Amino acid sequence: MTKKIKSKKPLGCLLLSAVLMTASSGIFAHEQNQNGLVPQDYFDFVFMGDPQISPNNEVTLFVKTTVNEDASGRNSQIFKINKSGVISEFTQGKGDRGPQWSEDGRHVAFIRTVDEKAQVFVMPADGGEAKQVTTLDQSLTGFEWFPSGDKLLLTLSVSPKSAKTQKDVNGSGESNKRAEPNIVVVNQAKYIANGSGYLSDKRRHLFLFDMQKNELTQLTSGPDWNANSPVVSKDGKHIYFHANRTGLEYEGNTNSEIYHLDVKTQEITALTDHAGAQVSASLSRDNTLLSYVHYEDTYAQADLMLQGPNGQLQNLTADFDRNVSQAIWAPDNKTLYFTANDHGANRLFSVSRSGKVTKLMEQNTTIKNLVLSHDGQFLVFTMESATQLPELYRLNLDSKLVTKLTRFNDPVLADKRLSPAQEVWFTNEKGMRVQGFIHKPLNFDKHKSYPLVLNIKGGPGGMWGHQWFHENQMYAAKGYAVAYVNYRGSSGYGIAHSKAVRKDYGGADYRDNVQFLDKVLSDNKWVDAERLYITGGSHGGFLTNWITTKTDRFKAAVTQRSVSSWISEAGTQEYTPNQMTKEFGGNLWNNFDAYWDRSPLKYADKVSTPTLIIHSDADMITPLGQGQEWFYALKANDVPVEMVIFKGETHSLSRSGTPTNLVERLTRIIDWFERHQ
Repeated sequence: MTKKIKSKKPLGCLLLSAVLMTASSGIFAHEQNQNGLVPQDYFDFVFMGDPQISPNNEVTLFVKTTVNEDASGRNSQIFKINKSGVISEFTQGKGDRGPQWSEDGRHVAFIRTVDEKAQVFVMPADGGEAKQVTTLDQSLTGFEWFPSGDKLLLTLSVSPKSAKTQKDVNGSGESNKRAEPNIVVVNQAKYIANGSGYLSDKRRHLFLFDMQKNELTQLTSGPDWNANSPVVSKDGKHIYFHANRTGLEYEGNTNSEIYHLDVKTQEITALTDHAGAQVSASLSRDNTLLSYVHYEDTYAQADLMLQGPNGQLQNLTADFDRNVSQAIWAPDNKTLYFTANDHGANRLFSVSRSGKVTKLMEQNTTIKNLVLSHDGQFLVFTMESATQLPELYRLNLDSKLVTKLTRFNDPVLADKRLSPAQEVWFTNEKGMRVQGFIHKPLNFDKHKSYPLVLNIKGGPGGMWGHQWFHENQMYAAKGYAVAYVNYRGSSGYGIAHSKAVRKDYGGADYRDNVQFLDKVLSDNKWVDAERLYITGGSHGGFLTNWITTKTDRFKAAVTQRSVSSWISEAGTQEYTPNQMTKEFGGNLWNNFDAYWDRSPLKYADKVSTPTLIIHSDADMITPLGQGQEWFYALKANDVPVEMVIFKGETHSLSRSGTPTNLVERLTRIIDWFERHQ
């Protein structure tokens, strides 16, 4: 039996522009009675993802994620929305995720953790008890239904089979009562990963699970490659996936090909053969056409390729100067839908089989979690902006009407004021147009002056802008202006922009940030140039360190998960020698100066800015030693410095860390700025 949850407001069908205008105007409603966000508000945020539309197009399932009661983790639960817009609970678990409809729409399978192991459960689509159908010892990373409804395709992490014998030190064969050594044996270049720590010999492979027979059959195997993103054909006879089968995946090789697996014979055939990477296969509804994303190289454009039944290839996005994501086929097999980063937004596009790309929504928002109805009439996705927490929306493709399906965060933001992101464009020294954004402080008065935080994004890929980012709203609520720029290296502005920082860390990225800041100061006289602050994480942390070696214009700095020395970073983080060579144009022995000359540590004796260092002890992308070296250097040079180490957290603390630690991080950043007024 499901519990009905009534929306506080009617879920009528709205034009998208009306949705956004309402959201924007609501920001400033009843201003005198509203306050801005504070770090503790994060505990009340609701996030949604993984929408799945029923085969009859009448019900949409999705996963709702909330912070648990003691803020030590998160709860995830599956909800549903019927055709009338009524929202109700579908499952009762606290860790339910990954819902998928059976082909006939009668059942839903999903993942639930049992005794610390992910297992597949199945329950009737009209409600009832969920039945556990797997009892796996292996690590489950994903599953797909077979069209027959009685089988599942499982992706499991498994160790290669090996026979081992043990003898005691005398070789007598008697059991060894001594404690076993606690060691990690490393023999490949990639042996650690953020969030995983030391990597085991386990590899992801495909298995056929017969639910009626309770029988598990391994379909792929191999000690040095992984099967990724499998797709089952509509007749259940074929599986498509991508994999790097060069044997060099863990040595830093980035090749990946699309493969076909015949389910009956278990024969694997390569469908592509290219030095680059082919990923994210998607099969047309009639099983005759295959699309996939192609990368020529690390810094090349991600294009959408179409392969016909005779193997002929067509690049559908050759003239589309943006990186595409995995595409979804329309039922007519003539149109595909995808999203792409574009000028600070993640927008929705379609592309025809002739290669015509169409932008479907012009508004400045970020769209994620895209799914298409089985009749091809509407899309469902999450949408967010700088002033909108993510909610679920439905777009009717004929009428272009948009329905806001969920309003979970309305109560959270009802009495909160938010600061919109205002675009700032400038032309850098190379003649390239660069986009940044500024948030004015709340209760802005043009006759007053305000401090400003330069918040530097990580990457250097990716972008900021028209997306929800609570951190910037919290700075604005404390009376700070906030500025950030999609400097060279960022995505969403074309391949030339993305490639422009390659082999130039601390160069192009540094100059764009400084020029952007000067532009903001020049155009906004209300910003107090004597009260500037700087922060950033990952590549933004590196740039925070780097910039404070060049200037003392900032009153305080907070550097997060940063790099202080590319010399020590190169040998201690998860990226391989091959990958670092691409970034710096050589290795430590044939291009040492490129690493050392762009290391903030070399110039640490020039720093005078009071600095807070935030780092996590399980960070495998910028290991803790990077923060420790920076702390040591600033201490040695008598710079006011403090270091906060978050135990058990990874490089992802600021996005998916333990909620109580995530909030503590925000609190300490704001406190550091407040202490250095």
